[in-house]
Amino acid sequence: MTAAGAPTLIVVGGGGGGLCTAITAAQHGATVHLLDKQEQLGGMLHIANGEFSGAGSRRQREHGIDDDPRRHFDDVLRISHGKVDRELAWMSVSAQGETVDWLDDLGFQFDPATPGLIHGHEVYSVPRTYWGVEHGRSVLRVLLEQLAPLLESGRIVLHLRTAVTGLLTDSAGRVTGVRVQGPADTAERQLTADAVVLATGGYDADAALRNQFLPAHCSSVLIGCLDHATGDGLVMARELGAAVSADGIFLPVMGLIPDPGRPGHAVDYREAFVELAPAYRTPYEIWVNKRGERFVPEDTTSPELRERTLLEQPDVTMHVVFDQAAVDAAPVPLIRNPGGDWDSDRFARACRDSPWVTRADTLPGLARKLGVDPAALESTVNDYNAAVAAGADPHLGRTVLPAPIGAGPFYAVTSVAASILSRDGLRVNTDLSVLTESGEPIPGLYAVGEVLGNNVFAGDNYVGGMSITPAMTLGRHLGARLAAAGHDRSAA
Repeated sequence: MTAAGAPTLIVVGGGGGGLCTAITAAQHGATVHLLDKQEQLGGMLHIANGEFSGAGSRRQREHGIDDDPRRHFDDVLRISHGKVDRELAWMSVSAQGETVDWLDDLGFQFDPATPGLIHGHEVYSVPRTYWGVEHGRSVLRVLLEQLAPLLESGRIVLHLRTAVTGLLTDSAGRVTGVRVQGPADTAERQLTADAVVLATGGYDADAALRNQFLPAHCSSVLIGCLDHATGDGLVMARELGAAVSADGIFLPVMGLIPDPGRPGHAVDYREAFVELAPAYRTPYEIWVNKRGERFVPEDTTSPELRERTLLEQPDVTMHVVFDQAAVDAAPVPLIRNPGGDWDSDRFARACRDSPWVTRADTLPGLARKLGVDPAALESTVNDYNAAVAAGADPHLGRTVLPAPIGAGPFYAVTSVAASILSRDGLRVNTDLSVLTESGEPIPGLYAVGEVLGNNVFAGDNYVGGMSITPAMTLGRHLGARLAAAGHDRSAA
């Protein structure tokens, strides 16, 4: 404890959850050591779309949208198939509208299209999703503005480029601090505190650790997150006997492109991804698996259908096949990015010379380059062209059939299912205390954000805004509660 009786906290991880925990705790009187192994704060906010959700916000009311947290929660249950942790999910959802208003009060730069409906995953019943003009960086910007005066006053002490190598405990098993090594340290040193909060994010950048939680046939999925997401907090807590979920749930992020320069990794989706949602572009292409077979209607409005069907394909891989006429005719390019940097001309250039696009003058030539049976691909294209001519697709039921795949050159963009968000994580109670395998809290140890695993808030699906919003909402809740603990160490 400090001399004034306010607690000292250690927050490990400077992403959205860690920043909100540290900022709120410091604003409520705590002294906070905020640690991050990176050179800068923000975690995945540097590349994330930064979509957050909340019901009953001022912004909804200003747009004439009638909504409330109960309806939001009903949608979460519907989309997640009821597989969320209901206590923790409701604890977050019930306060997420307040989080939206809080960001609004801080001068968050909302995209003018918000609140909106997001069609990349299953859709809410009403618009309650928000994002900024700079996507995840818009969130980071307002959080850093809140952080600055707290750093200046000394309420928060920032430790960048500082790796946490382990957790300290006393003879009773209470977590009392961390072992760290910073850029100026010649050896490990110790930081002690009244409570330690793990906000270290996910594990998807460590393929070996990630694959412990994936179904066996998904071990070849691409890494789509930043390199720092190596599961450090999960590993440290597990060494103390912390319980870690193992739900066996995986739903891929679709449309990411294998990076030719980094096997097993995806091209940064800030630069490029394949736009698969028909709400955003008309599909002129077909999607085939490694056998050269179509496997899902390319115009399906159900992201979940295409995601789950991709999981059934060999090596969770698909080839998006199209011809020159599609390049010339499609009003929205197949390859896009969040910044809107792609247009038809840039896409046409990519079809001519990008390593992300396979090209050939004939379909058999394209098939051979893709490693697909030429006869199978030709048969698939012929069947599709017959469906276009007939105006009906008896095989898969596709209804949007704008044009055949006719004359060369022919093209394909290969896309592999990707992991970008950790599904499993540390088990916690509603105090956000980390639990042992027997369900007992580990005294002094808390966790918030992606280190809990997204299944807690999204079940076996993706649910709009139910990653960064719970991290911020519960981080604010946890920071205020730990700061208010004062002299009561048992509450901290």
